[in-house]
Amino acid sequence: KDIPGTSAISPGSSKECAPDSESPSGAGEADYCRRILVRDAKGTIREIVLPKGLDLDRPKRTRTSFTAEQLYRLELEFQRCQYVVGRERTELARQLNLSETQVM
Repeated sequence: KDIPGTSAISPGSSKECAPDSESPSGAGEADYCRRILVRDAKGTIREIVLPKGLDLDRPKRTRTSFTAEQLYRLELEFQRCQYVVGRERTELARQLNLSETQVM
């Protein structure tokens, strides 16, 4: 989960957790195995424990660049109905040459 105003202290500031971590919580700790030190906006250093399946080294997905026409149509649909589902969503995606995931 992103925390506003935080940043990683350094690339080497994360470490893998041992299966038997010294965490006071104990239960469920095996599901979490990466700890990262972050500095918040006030300069306070905190440790965050992350799930073992989270791949921080994987590049982020690129953001979709919508055309002006696509944005216009998507905004119109959003004003009409905030949740486009089913056949309407499939048809709108087809018309705009987008995936259904890109059509909110």
